[in-house]
Amino acid sequence: MDQPRFSLRQIRYFLAVAEARTISEAAVRLAISQGALTEALDELERQMAVRLFVRRRAHGVSLTRSGRELIAHARALMAAAAEFQAAAENRGSALAGRVSIGCYMTLAPFVMPALIGAFRTHHPSVELDVFYGSGEEIGQRLHEGHLDFGLVYDFNLSAATACDPLYRVRPRIVLPAEHPLAAAPEIDLAAMAGEPLVQFDVEPALSNTRRIFETLGVPLRQGLSAPSIELVRSLVGHGFGYAVLLHHPPGDLSYEGKRLAVREIAGLDFAYDVVLARSTYLRATQRSEELRRFCLSRFAGGPESATPLQAVDVSG
Repeated sequence: MDQPRFSLRQIRYFLAVAEARTISEAAVRLAISQGALTEALDELERQMAVRLFVRRRAHGVSLTRSGRELIAHARALMAAAAEFQAAAENRGSALAGRVSIGCYMTLAPFVMPALIGAFRTHHPSVELDVFYGSGEEIGQRLHEGHLDFGLVYDFNLSAATACDPLYRVRPRIVLPAEHPLAAAPEIDLAAMAGEPLVQFDVEPALSNTRRIFETLGVPLRQGLSAPSIELVRSLVGHGFGYAVLLHHPPGDLSYEGKRLAVREIAGLDFAYDVVLARSTYLRATQRSEELRRFCLSRFAGGPESATPLQAVDVSG
């Protein structure tokens, strides 16, 4: 086997500079001199025959294209080294170390509290790092190696992403309980076309909603928009229009106590998969594989029959 032309110390320095974006700040974080850090980076670039950074005086540093392509591999390498050390230190003991998961912000209230609690019960020595954000943010963090997994919708994901389906959700209409159409079990979206749509304006919700209207051939009349589901529901309850959402709290009241109605969309025959996504660039660790197995076990019924409420049962 060929010997690597780099050291773990150099890889650690590479990651520190990539995250700090300046040599001076990275040197402070690493508690070494700027000269020693610069020399280590220069040697790494020489040994690897690749330029990792563009360095501009007074403007810090930025990753080159090669640097961006290698950053996830560098993080995976350091994670593997940490796992090797943990395995040596914890032979015969419980699984330990850190593992990370990101969750799309609208999914999080429905599944993450129970998943976190259950995982901690089963693996108390593993530190679970959780990030909440948009689908785009989670996808980027997966690509860069910041996250082991992302719990997201299977929508606009990178080709370098592998997915395990967890459960499936159908979009439904939310409208004030006193609306004339609220008495019907399902509503033709065309019947709402003259009313303003209160839009949840975080991706992929924006694209998902546009797709629904395009699929049914219904014009979309844009109304107010909001960055959270609960604010959308409150605006609907206050009479500013209706909304189309995927996940819904079990109650029928908005934050203001306004009564709401949630109804199926007539003629809409597609649903969205919620998946556990991971980057194909990263090698799985023992901890990440255990988190993957654990998440899949919470939705063992498969995407056709599983629901987010299954995650609430922490006894399994």
